[in-house]
Amino acid sequence: MEIGKRIKNLRMKNGLTQAQLAEELGVTASAVGNYEQGISFPKECVLEKLFMVLGCTPNELLSGEDISESDREHFRLYLMLDENGKHTVDKFTECELSKASTVKIAARSGDSGITLKKRGNKSIFDAKDYNI
Repeated sequence: MEIGKRIKNLRMKNGLTQAQLAEELGVTASAVGNYEQGISFPKECVLEKLFMVLGCTPNELLSGEDISESDREHFRLYLMLDENGKHTVDKFTECELSKASTVKIAARSGDSGITLKKRGNKSIFDAKDYNI
């Protein structure tokens, strides 16, 4: 699906007319119509507003990658945070991601590396097979 169709679908899903979306974006209703028909493409500053107003991610709008309603709500709430709140969420997310179940380690030159899996709650380096 083209970006224009995605803009139209998201606009309608949010219960907005072209005129209402245009007002939120600071453009004319005909500009919104042109985006939806694929005649023109929103400028970067308009795209940023589109993500916020339509409550979508850049991937969802630009590539059509759909996300769940729950994830969309989390993203909408995240966008409402101030910079300190966003920083806190980002740090917490990094911490949780560091607990991933696989680890890449270096291998010989030109090799892509080796993936090792954790055993239970132990680090791969605590397991007998992987002592260094």
